[in-house]
Parts: sequence; C-alpha cells; structure tokens
Amino acid sequence: MRKIINLNCPEHVINSVKDENFRVIYSETPQGLEIFLTGIVGDEYTQSDSASISKVLSANRGKPVTMRVNSPGGLAFDGLAIHNALAAHDGPTTGIIESLAASAASLAVLGCDTVKMYSNATYHIHEGLSFAYGHIAELQDSIEWLQSFNAAAVNTYSAKTGQDEKAMAKALLGDKGDGTKYSAEQAKAGGFVDEIIPIGKNKSKPKNGDTHKMQAMLNYRIAKHRLTKVG
Repeated sequence: MRKIINLNCPEHVINSVKDENFRVIYSETPQGLEIFLTGIVGDEYTQSDSASISKVLSANRGKPVTMRVNSPGGLAFDGLAIHNALAAHDGPTTGIIESLAASAASLAVLGCDTVKMYSNATYHIHEGLSFAYGHIAELQDSIEWLQSFNAAAVNTYSAKTGQDEKAMAKALLGDKGDGTKYSAEQAKAGGFVDEIIPIGKNKSKPKNGDTHKMQAMLNYRIAKHRLTKVG
C-alpha cells in the first residue's frame, strides 16, 4: 500500500533519528493513566503513533485512562486506529481537548467514553488530504484511498454525534472545502464533546459552615495551647 494519506506530516519528523530516552507519552497517576497526544499523530519519535498508544493501553488493561490532546492532526489512519484502541479499552476513558484537536486527532479523541473540551479550545474536522503524482491509474488509486478514508471518518463522527451521514459529510467538506472548525460550545452542540471545561482554576471553595467549623477548631487549639502553657 502506498503512503498517500499523510496529513501535513513534515519530512523531518518522519525521518527523525529516534532516541530511546525520548519517550514522553504517558504517566501513571493515582487516578490511572494519562496519555499525551500532542504534536503530530503518527509520529513514532514522540510515540504519538497508533502502535505505541495501543501497546500502552494493552499493558494497562482495566485502568482508567485520560488522554490529553493538543494536536493539528497527522496520519489519518493512525487517528482511526487510536480511536478504535481507546474504544476497545476495558477501563473507563476520558479525552480532554486542551487546545486543538484537528484532523486525525479529532478522530482519535472520540474513541474515549467521555470527551471534555476547554472553553477556549478548537475542534476541526476535514476530508482526507493526499499528494499524488504519476499515471492515471496511480492518481485514481489515490482518489479511491481518499474516498475510503472519508467514508470511514463520516461513519466515526456520525456514531459519536448521532448526526446522519449526509450532514456529517457536508461538515467534513465545509463551506470552502477545508472542513469545519468548532468552538467548544459548537462542538458540544454538535455532539462531538460531552462536557466543556471553563477557563482558569475552578477549585471548590469551602462552604460557610465549613469555614465556621475550621475557625472553631483553630480557636479551640489556640485556647488549649494557652492553657497548657499556663499549667
């Protein structure tokens, strides 16, 4: 199979010399596993490729997984493979769009059980891109691969959003042929996202009753300390 579906993956990334010490893909936390899908989807150097992510998921069966996304996309079929690996994971999965989920990354994140998106982030979908040269048969082959990918993408987006495939195909093409960009509110309304995360820190503050209890406990400790010193 020719390497024709390559969404804006720079040649210097494809040919990068891999350093075994450079492996920043996931971290283990008390709450489970965090996977970082950043940069170009399909880049083996940063382990943002489907094979690397699938191996991590396979080695952590049953564990809760959070995938944090900030990616302009990459290899289209890697995006689909990551989506399917997340969907098949036997533990709860959450996708968090931290800034951008575009192209192949927009597909990958939808494999999570729950998709969250920061209110100032962007979600972008579009048809497959390809560069081809050669005889008519070779150009036709490229067209057929693009058609195959577009059909798979439409099916995947429709499954998540509940929108019919005609509407989804129209959004994939976009008004100008470059797809459709969504704000967090638009992505949630369209069914791509389940929850919007507000900008900034949102730590819960103690209730008035809790504040009074804390102050009473502090006063008690101060009084007890004074009595101890007097005694």
